[in-house]
Order: sequence, then C-alpha cells, then structure tokens
Amino acid sequence: MKYIGIDVGSSFLKAVLLDLEKDCMIDNRSFPTPKKIPKQNPFLFEIPALQICNKIRKLVDGYTSQFNDIEGVILSTQMHGFVYSVAGRDDTYISWQDMRCIENMPNSGKTYLEYLKRELPPCDMRNCGVYIKPSLGLCNLYTLIHGSDIPQNGTLYTLGSYVIAQLTGNNICHISNAAPMGMADVRHHCWNNELLQRLGLGKIQLPKIAEHDFEVCGIYRSNSCNLKIYPDYGDMQVAVLGSRIQEGEVAVNVATASQVIRYAQKFEPGEYEIRPYFEGGYLNTISNMPAGRNLDVLVSFFQESVNTLTGMSVEKQEIWRYIHQHAGQVRDGLRVQTSFYNNPYFSDGGSIVGITQNNLNISNIFAAAFKDMAQTYWYYIQRLGTDAENINGVICIGGVCWKTPELCEAIAEVTGKNIRLSPMQDEALEGMFRLSRVACGMCKGLKEQSKTIAAQAEEEM
Repeated sequence: MKYIGIDVGSSFLKAVLLDLEKDCMIDNRSFPTPKKIPKQNPFLFEIPALQICNKIRKLVDGYTSQFNDIEGVILSTQMHGFVYSVAGRDDTYISWQDMRCIENMPNSGKTYLEYLKRELPPCDMRNCGVYIKPSLGLCNLYTLIHGSDIPQNGTLYTLGSYVIAQLTGNNICHISNAAPMGMADVRHHCWNNELLQRLGLGKIQLPKIAEHDFEVCGIYRSNSCNLKIYPDYGDMQVAVLGSRIQEGEVAVNVATASQVIRYAQKFEPGEYEIRPYFEGGYLNTISNMPAGRNLDVLVSFFQESVNTLTGMSVEKQEIWRYIHQHAGQVRDGLRVQTSFYNNPYFSDGGSIVGITQNNLNISNIFAAAFKDMAQTYWYYIQRLGTDAENINGVICIGGVCWKTPELCEAIAEVTGKNIRLSPMQDEALEGMFRLSRVACGMCKGLKEQSKTIAAQAEEEM
C-alpha cells in the first residue's frame, strides 16, 4: 500500500512516495516552486496558481506511471496565502509574503492594515485564533477587493484547496489552512461569517471546511490509479506532528522563519495565536521570532565585506564552516540583538552593542547572536499559556536547528530544560508518514500512534 506526500513550500514542491506496509520511503522528487510574477509594486507577491498545480500534477502522475498500487495523496502546504478567482482574470496565488495591506487607502492617511486593526481589535479576533498582521490572508484579500474594481463575488481558495479543486473539482480545505487566513472561527470549526459581512466580504464563495482531519475531498484519476485526495494540512502542523511533540513540551521551529509553539488540548486565548492542530488539539504559537533569515543578515555582511575589500568571492557555506569551527561562549560582554526584520514584536531593528577593543570578531558575534535568539525564544515561550515549571522539555525542529548545533546548545543553556532534536531533519516527511498511516486505516488515530511511539522509545532506552 503506497501513498504520495506533497509538501508545497515557498522554495520547492517536494514529493515522496511512501510504502506504508514496509514502513519506508521509496523515492523523493522535487521541483522549484514557480517564481513570483515580476511587478513594479514591491509589496505584491503573486505566483501563477495553475503553474503550481501543473507541477504537482506532474509529480503525482510521474509516480502513478510507475506504480499502480498508490491509494492516496497527503498535502502539506504553506499557510496564510490564498487564491481569489474571478472570471476574466488569471488565477494567482497571493503568498504570505505579500504585503499590499501596508499601502495607504485612497483619500486616507491610514494604511489598509491600520484600518483593519481599528475595525477588528484583538477582542473581535479572539475566536479566529489569529490577530491582524501583514501576512494574514484577510488583510491582503480586503486590500485586493476594496482597493480595486475586482468583483466581490469571486471564489476563495486556500493554496491547498485550489490544488484539490484542480484535481477533484471540490473546493475543500482543512481548518489548519482556513484559520491562518484570519476569517475562520477556530473555536467552532467554521467560517466567521459575521466578520466577513462586517468587512463587505459576505458575497465571496468560500471553501468548505473539512468536517474531520481525514475526510476524503475527492478522487483524482491518475493513469490507472484512483487516488483519494485528503485535506490540505498546514505545513507547520505537519512539521510539529513529525517532531512527535508530547503534552508538556514546547517546540522551537527555526527555518527561514521561526515560531515558538506549545501543544494544548483546550482553546484558551492569550498573548499568542491559536492554530488548529489534529484531533481537536491546538498549537499556541508566537511567530516572527528570529530565524535563519536573521542569521543570514550577518553572514551576508561578512560575505560582502570580503568581496568588497579583496575582490575575492567567498561562499556562505565557507563562512558557516568557520562559524561551526570557532563559535564558543560569548566573551567580554558583546551583545547582538538579532531583531533585524520589522514585525509586531521587533520594530526598532537589531544592533551590536557592548563592543570593546577585544571582542569584535566573527566567532564572538555569532556566539552572541545565538544567545540572543535563545533568550528571545525563552522569553516568548513563557507567554504561551503555561508557567515555566510546567515545561518538561524543548524540541528543536527545522533546518536551522539541525544545521546549527550551536543554537541548540544556546537554547539548552538559556532555558535550563532538556533539549532534543526532532526525530529526523525533514519533519514534514515524518508528519506525512504518520498522517498516511491513519488515512489508510493502518492506525485508528494519531493519539494511538503517539502512545505506540512513546512505548517504543521507552523500550529502546
């Protein structure tokens, strides 16, 4: 029995072929994600939606041309973005990287984002689990519709439900992808129609929200296979599932972007976002944490310095090799504040302070950067709805954690908690494997799987 897992990322579309009976991955393939459409407006980030679907179809059809016993497809997709489809206009995926909502409204001194923050204060967004921010699909959808003459009765898709619709004809999405758009009632598992009406978005045709995690959204006929297509799961949720998070643990997910995450069984609003998880659970989440892109600011500075001063080219991998060989403890009080990207938590930019005649060197700068990141994570972890003494351990997930042991060591030192890496570097693969085993009926549920995994781990110890 075989399943295909598709991970729709910002950089790559990845596919894996899973043999569930042999408990192994047979093959993996990838294509670069189609590039954004060049535009004069730097705030716009749109990708031709059909190009994404065609590449996914090519990946799926490639596997079914070789194997005739594939039964289903599991989708893991980037969140927050959307496709708004109207007649006479090419369908484009408006990414989470789109920032059109920070533009000024006509005849107003306010941006669309500022207007929405006034109209939808945190108390009105509580059941949505998210709050008004630039990357939220709601903000950019409102700007798209009210900032142009585009029809207001179009069809809305999550990125994943657009793929599902192209494969099956059915516009169905998982709650984990509905919620990040900012217009779903997470507490009650439905769309927030009152909010949509208030913003003049009530005529939009919305995706159906899947009734449960493993609803079959439709069948895609591919060569000789009738493939069951399951709902689009949020990529963060799939990665956290792959990390094998347990109650009492928190996760630090560090990739290009970063979040701190705590698994919770109850919907309890706080200073964090509440993202729907599987089987009725939730992930209390604070995003916009310092991440790989923040470290890349420092790496790029040293790379450019070498190139400018010497005329010689140095690759970023060479700089990282040096960092891994020389990074140690912070010496002589140097502090690096890594908040280089403007966001709701960090609006003043980063800095390097405490410089003396002895401490300004590459290894010390990066040691101080790792410490600052760890301190930032720990500060916000303690705002995820539980006291520090209730946290049993920290899971380090994401590519940056796997490639940068110095960061994990800093997290262990700062938190004083037991630290573990996720079971494998590609948590999405592990997550899709677990989802596939439940979807096909080999396991009754994810909680049953977790108990089995925990028991196996104890035996191995």
